[in-house]
Amino acid sequence: DNVNNGKEVSSNFILVGASSYRINERLVASFSNYGKTDVDIFAPGMYIYTTTVNNEYEFQNGTSMAASITSGVAALIFSYYPNLTASEVKQIIMQSGVSYDIMVNKPSKSKEKELVLFSSLSKSGKIVNAYNALIMAEEISKNKN
Repeated sequence: DNVNNGKEVSSNFILVGASSYRINERLVASFSNYGKTDVDIFAPGMYIYTTTVNNEYEFQNGTSMAASITSGVAALIFSYYPNLTASEVKQIIMQSGVSYDIMVNKPSKSKEKELVLFSSLSKSGKIVNAYNALIMAEEISKNKN
């Protein structure tokens, strides 16, 4: 959504990193993408109970799980507030997330861990929160009318 790590060229594209269920140094999945320039927000991406082939269920990990959760929040917002633009929905998701002011392991395949501030790993420094997003969306939607 940007050119050569510069200016953002798309205001309605969300790049998501994967978080875990832990609120400690292991909050960010070790396999996740990250970056203050590229990653917009984090969402749960570890141990997600989901559908698989042959009508089965299992736990899955991945940024694809985090992207699906974020897409679901976007769809939920837009379904209740269709007067919002895609860019507004993106901003709502990014601004309404939950912040954690903690040190976390920087994603890496290395066995040696580097601790960094969670907020340094994405543009928003937050994790998606559907409840907060819907509250914010309602306010923004009302103000547009």
